[in-house]
Amino acid sequence: MHLLAFPMPDPGFELLIASHGTSQGVRQTDGIQVFPRAFVRIGDVQIGGQWRNVSSPSAHGVAALFMKYRHIFRGGQIDAGMFYRIRTNAKEYRNSRAWEFSVSGRHSLGPLGLQVKADYSPKDFDQGKSVYVEIGPSFEIDKVTNLSGGVGRRERDRGPEYTSFNVGISRTHQQKLILDARYYQTNQGNLGPQYRGRLVFSIRLTL
Repeated sequence: MHLLAFPMPDPGFELLIASHGTSQGVRQTDGIQVFPRAFVRIGDVQIGGQWRNVSSPSAHGVAALFMKYRHIFRGGQIDAGMFYRIRTNAKEYRNSRAWEFSVSGRHSLGPLGLQVKADYSPKDFDQGKSVYVEIGPSFEIDKVTNLSGGVGRRERDRGPEYTSFNVGISRTHQQKLILDARYYQTNQGNLGPQYRGRLVFSIRLTL
């Protein structure tokens, strides 16, 4: 029967806890960020929802409904996704909804790897059109330890534009738990603490 070949839904859950929330190279929280995500995989497609707290005068958090597609090939993978984001506890309903589209690619050759990713929003809440592109290398020290970094650029219609940098080390335990220590910096530190250098520790659990 053809129905037997249809992939069965595979539910999953992911929890990220970070000493400071970070998105597109800039700080999102004054303290700890909690970022849960629940999803269902159907073949190469993933559908789900997520939420994270933010420190902002406009809202206390950002939720999102998302759909992702992943294609794995020898030596790498390609991901594409779309997100419908909603500010939670927002002060203004008018600017509390936004679409975001993302695409990324990663390729490895032995212990060396290279990743490129891009995020695009036609209207990033109250800041208008936004584009963020990042490229970075990685190096596999052993089967569970990885060094990586990245240089990114964000451009948008209304809001500061900046270049971001990051470098860090991560370690994976039993393919479910990832510990990461990473330093972030931008070239616009004079604009405020969210753009200044900081060391972020995080733990990610995937079930």
